[in-house]
Amino acid sequence: MKLKHFLISLVVALSSTVVVAEEIQVAQVTFKDQMINQANTFVERTVNIIATPFLSDRDVDCLARNIFYEAGSEPTEGKVAVGMVTINRSRDPTYPTGVCGVVRQRTVTTVTKEVTTVKPPQISWLEEPKKETKTTFVQKVVCQFSWTCTQVPGPKANDPRWIESREVAETIARGGYPDLQVKYGQAMHFHAVYVKPGWKLKQIARTGNHIFYE
Repeated sequence: MKLKHFLISLVVALSSTVVVAEEIQVAQVTFKDQMINQANTFVERTVNIIATPFLSDRDVDCLARNIFYEAGSEPTEGKVAVGMVTINRSRDPTYPTGVCGVVRQRTVTTVTKEVTTVKPPQISWLEEPKKETKTTFVQKVVCQFSWTCTQVPGPKANDPRWIESREVAETIARGGYPDLQVKYGQAMHFHAVYVKPGWKLKQIARTGNHIFYE
């Protein structure tokens, strides 16, 4: 009987040891996973802080308006893509400084224009008027974003397109949409799908009704 009790006690002790060992192993795995998740979160936040430029309230407003007028009816990705083009240009020294400067950029170019004038007859009314055509040079203002060259009504506060455009701009400013920020990190140009500019640029993606390029 003593031997039997001893064996039973030994089995119970071994079982308890196994259970404790399993609990320790589970605890170690859980702790390891928690440390990995915390490290990944820290790295992601750090990358977002480094990659995202500081945007003032005025910058965010300009960004939101550009998103609204250029992609107000587009899906979220289309809005983010337009926002990234705007921000990417603000980082490039060949473009104006700041988001608002990029949005309001205008380029003055010189183009030729033919002007026809009609001269009345000098001698008699029987003579036909003389037409003269001359080629002159005129300056033309080109807006990088067409809505800035037209009289557009301001966005209404309760317009769902404006609400989402504003939310997208604020989220980008906080470093949100990390996957889309990487996808459109080199985007500098875009146009509507029905436009054929013939650009020799590397295409990034087509989203909604726009095509984006490096």
